[in-house]
Amino acid sequence: MTLGYDNPPVVARLAAELGCPGVPVEVADLCTLKDRRIAALDRAGLAVPRFAVATTVDAALAGLERVGLPAVVKPSDCTGSLGVAKLDARERAREPVERALALSPTGRVVVEEYLSGTEHTVAGFAVDGLLHVTGFADREYGEKERFFPHFFEGGDTLPTVLDAAQRADVVRTVQGGVDALGLTTAVVNTDILRTPDGRVYLLEITCRLTGARIATEVMPLATGVDPLPNAVRLALGRPLVAEELRPTRDRAVVQRYLPADGGTVHSVGDLDALARTPGVHDVFWGLDLAPGTVLPAYRGGDEVLAGTITSGPDVAAAEALAARVLSRLPLRLTGPSGAPTTPYEPTH
Repeated sequence: MTLGYDNPPVVARLAAELGCPGVPVEVADLCTLKDRRIAALDRAGLAVPRFAVATTVDAALAGLERVGLPAVVKPSDCTGSLGVAKLDARERAREPVERALALSPTGRVVVEEYLSGTEHTVAGFAVDGLLHVTGFADREYGEKERFFPHFFEGGDTLPTVLDAAQRADVVRTVQGGVDALGLTTAVVNTDILRTPDGRVYLLEITCRLTGARIATEVMPLATGVDPLPNAVRLALGRPLVAEELRPTRDRAVVQRYLPADGGTVHSVGDLDALARTPGVHDVFWGLDLAPGTVLPAYRGGDEVLAGTITSGPDVAAAEALAARVLSRLPLRLTGPSGAPTTPYEPTH
């Protein structure tokens, strides 16, 4: 089984070699390589952004003419938003396309239409081709373009703002993706975008557990559904226990991040006191920090300075608690002037 990291092709090949249960190799490849996946979803008639696949900068720029602006460029085979950038003008597109191509092990990029709307994560299992949802979260993109041309995802929120009919529409789209990719028996993780007019786009669907502690901690805190026991059963070729897929609670839970964006660590303290705050499940550093550590400029989702997982009587209360925690981090930085600065302001 695979958790978070996009290594289903490796896991599938090991399973096939060793005669273990597992997702077929061709399906694992289809779910992981962005160029193959979006083409398969498009052939199945699912709503996907307009797209072009390229192996050279010039081909990507030609594809951009067909896709239109604004657009997004993505390495076909990288994870964690690595190399993903927004393209807002053709004359500024060459550099981010070159970087995306350089980061791709296979030298392939996807140029996609940029869409606006709310984004959501649906997690679950496909068993005999039928999707069983274990979690439905909203992705926090309030400051999505703060580090243009890179995207910043501020975390995840449960419960979703979508109503029952809207959720059902999203789940139907995910089921269509399960069918299109041949996910007969597999863990399922998705990235969904819903436009203001209600159209649902399947941006990503993979055969792995949702990473960043979402499927394994954030969703279970909110719903009581822990997918790990059933993920292990699936990996062993055993039947799922249906009772463990049913929510036992409906709690407001959020995960929020602060990005690393340059500077040098002046001083860093212990997080234990903040972690003991009522309603705080965890507070954590995203990087190894010590006096003198030079922080990178933000260029993608992996460059997280710190984060917290909090709960409350409603989403607003959980968000407010997360903001307070992140504003009180025991951290001081020095900038270009050399003077110590207060901790980062929370992105909220």
